[in-house]
Amino acid sequence: MSVHPPSAVDRPGSRSPRDDAILFAVMDDMRHTLRTSWIDPALRSVSSHPLFFTAAWAATKPNMTRSFALGTEQLRLAAIDAVRAIHSVGPPVRAGNGTGARTAGGPAAPTANGSALDTLTATERERLIRTVQAVHNASAKVSVVLQAWTALALRRRLPGTGQEEPPAKRGIPSWQEGLGTMPRSLPSEAEALVDDATIGLGLTTTPFALQAIAAWPRFLEESWRRLLPATRSLQWTDATAGLRRRATDVLRSLPHPMDLQWDVLGRRGLTEDRREALGDHLAMLGAAMPVNMLVAAHLWVVLGSPEPPGDAG
Repeated sequence: MSVHPPSAVDRPGSRSPRDDAILFAVMDDMRHTLRTSWIDPALRSVSSHPLFFTAAWAATKPNMTRSFALGTEQLRLAAIDAVRAIHSVGPPVRAGNGTGARTAGGPAAPTANGSALDTLTATERERLIRTVQAVHNASAKVSVVLQAWTALALRRRLPGTGQEEPPAKRGIPSWQEGLGTMPRSLPSEAEALVDDATIGLGLTTTPFALQAIAAWPRFLEESWRRLLPATRSLQWTDATAGLRRRATDVLRSLPHPMDLQWDVLGRRGLTEDRREALGDHLAMLGAAMPVNMLVAAHLWVVLGSPEPPGDAG
């Protein structure tokens, strides 16, 4: 069984070399604008519909401004605060009278001092840490972009604040050099665990944070074992809802209006059926984003909250 993000919403005809060249250029621009060495699989899956993918990015890119950078950084910090609070407070416990009660205290946020990291070489450990840093830093940005694209696919116009702002910093940070792209398939020993974790999280698509660490199956297993009790708590449910609301607030703070020319896209082949399928697909991906942010923040905390050198971006 596979619950990983699908590579396509449906199977439109094969693309022309020109379409592939345009998609390559858009993805390269996206990587440098979002400051990440790879394209998140959730975003990449939309590229199976190049008309929407390129138009949606063209509508979104002008909003990669100071408000976007500050808003997504605050969203990332909110995910960290939520993870630390969940681990500190602990899950609700049942009192003798049958009413739910929160524990007065609980375990501190876990750290990775266990056997999984002890088995890694220094090079492997350093690559794992940089991978988690990159996923954690990008997760809030991807969440806001996906929320914008979902609204666009539903024919909603996002008005923008109308304020002029400087663009956010561009360029992939040097500390991500060598990370390359994430593998399209998972190691066999990690496949079943990732699927079980996805189902345990109540999702139909795997959080990218889990896919990203599947190259280190023992760390994946230990991290999931640490995280599982938190995912069953009321605090976890509250945190996912809170992050979803915060992402909406970031989207509303962006300066430029976002809309698509549906008559033009329709004439070029983006049918109404495909638009509806895209909306459903993006809504499914968006539902997983708050969970992905919490999982990424959890992994970052487990590794000791490492800060990348220089400007993380």
